[in-house]
Amino acid sequence: MKYLLVFLFVYAMCIIGNVYGGETNTLNIWNDLDPNHKHTSLFVHCKSGSSDKGKQEVLWGKKYTFLIRDNFWKTTLFWCTFRHGPRYQIGAVFDVYEYKAGVAQGGTYEWTAREDGIYFRLNQGTIHKVHNWKPMPW
Repeated sequence: MKYLLVFLFVYAMCIIGNVYGGETNTLNIWNDLDPNHKHTSLFVHCKSGSSDKGKQEVLWGKKYTFLIRDNFWKTTLFWCTFRHGPRYQIGAVFDVYEYKAGVAQGGTYEWTAREDGIYFRLNQGTIHKVHNWKPMPW
């Protein structure tokens, strides 16, 4: 009987996770820095409260992609550091994904790094500039 209760509890948690865990969202980070400049690599480091995606170097014209699934409590938040330029001393730190009630899940969140700032669009919508670069010494 004891094992049956444990099994039913684990099974219920799996079902709840599948029902309430939400759909998987895709996060793309594009490097669209000017290829005529000397420093065209983009340094990216993304984290959440429970996950560290590690440090990534995104070459010009390439993208870095990872998937996000909302947690049970709907408190999922990812933020990233973007850096470029000589010794990667130009950058920005900002939230790239946060669960929002009423926003359809299973979307594609696209962030694009350009010389004049960082741009965003959701689900192939209109792209717009959302962040400026700032000096960020190490």
